[in-house]
Amino acid sequence: MTRRHFAMTLGALGLWAFLTSPARADADPAAVRGTWTGPWYLGMTSGIAHLSLSGEGALEGTLQMTNNERFGEEAARLTEAAFESGTLRFKVTGADGKALAAELPLSGDGTRMKGFGKYGGYSVRFELSRQK
Repeated sequence: MTRRHFAMTLGALGLWAFLTSPARADADPAAVRGTWTGPWYLGMTSGIAHLSLSGEGALEGTLQMTNNERFGEEAARLTEAAFESGTLRFKVTGADGKALAAELPLSGDGTRMKGFGKYGGYSVRFELSRQK
């Protein structure tokens, strides 16, 4: 292996280590704190989701989903929330007692989160935008 190949390999390994490090900025919960709104889809049903995230250290928040009688019209408190590796993961229990668990990757510019969740055995798609 030439010195050039060795240097390129070492540089690639360093970049990989940086990108996969848990201490990256995209693991900072501040990146997702605030209010997020946008459509949700479950089969042929849809509505508007309102996700509010706050908290000094760990993330706290609520989720409200319009047009979903099973989940309920009122905002439900998140039971778990974490932002790791550029993805928001949260759990919340609907009015019917069923858990919704979702994973929403944050866009590169930090203005959108699009992803899926499971609720009552069905997939729910979220397309949320940061509100100002």
